[in-house]
Amino acid sequence: MKPFYKLLRNGLIILIVLFVTDRALGSLIEHFFFNEKQGDSAVTTHGIMNTKEDVLIFGNSRASHHYIPAVISERTGLSCYNLGRDGMKMLYYETLLKSVLSYHTPKIIILDLNLNDFEYQLDEEQKLTAVLMPYINKNKEVRELIYSQNKMEFSLANISILYRLNSLPMPIMQHYMGIGQKQFNGYEPLSGSMPESAKVKYVDNTNYKESKTQLVAFENFVNAAKSKNIKLYVFVSPGMKIHKYNALKTADKILSKYDLTCYNYSELFNAEAHKLFYDVGHLNEIGAQAFTDSVIVDHFPQKYLSADNLILFNGNKLPLSRL
Repeated sequence: MKPFYKLLRNGLIILIVLFVTDRALGSLIEHFFFNEKQGDSAVTTHGIMNTKEDVLIFGNSRASHHYIPAVISERTGLSCYNLGRDGMKMLYYETLLKSVLSYHTPKIIILDLNLNDFEYQLDEEQKLTAVLMPYINKNKEVRELIYSQNKMEFSLANISILYRLNSLPMPIMQHYMGIGQKQFNGYEPLSGSMPESAKVKYVDNTNYKESKTQLVAFENFVNAAKSKNIKLYVFVSPGMKIHKYNALKTADKILSKYDLTCYNYSELFNAEAHKLFYDVGHLNEIGAQAFTDSVIVDHFPQKYLSADNLILFNGNKLPLSRL
């Protein structure tokens, strides 16, 4: 056999072996990935493929730690799921919402707006592409986003299953072993509190700059919800670190086009309520319970509310059962 044909044959054999290995091993990892019950990916999978709840919550880590679906369901009778995911921003929320709306229409949507959700960051879509890559063949919205962001990544992910799952085997093993995150309908409770000396910190971030991509994604999110006649609430949840320059003014300007407003709860709990915070950016479980109940009483239609069992804590609503 001539050397050229021998080389061609060997190359073809290698390609076949690689293809079979990719499909076999990739399909196995994919099976376990799409059947995860815990972890950030399980929450994203629920949103892209399995959502059926009446109330959906969108946002980043502040959403996932601040809104308790069980409390919402208990007090309103509406099913609820928290789709918040750590480290995400508006383009992720938009893509996830459009994915949900392609097969399900909830009654109510809550968007937890982080004060820096519009802030420009270098390579701001890179993490988003990695997070959504496993769903490239599961949802049209995800597929279109990845194609628009990185055509090379799009091509490689369509060729190789292992490529789009390359960073996932270890987290999958951890979640199946019960190590790491514990979520309840997407809500991840935080235990512990700030020291008594903790005070609200005001930050003069004069270099604040907004991203056009995130602003467009925000308006697309609002428009998508309104076009389906979904009741949309945009909240800024409590924190102990307040930035002077932030998303509030821009958010209100965009929301006003749709006769909506952004409800700012960032300073709902004062410094004396430090025991309601896990850290400067996140409420602990007690704080999340108090905040969730406050939001329900302030905003949910009366037809959904059960008997009131709230008392006041430092001027803030807090349910008796949570003290």
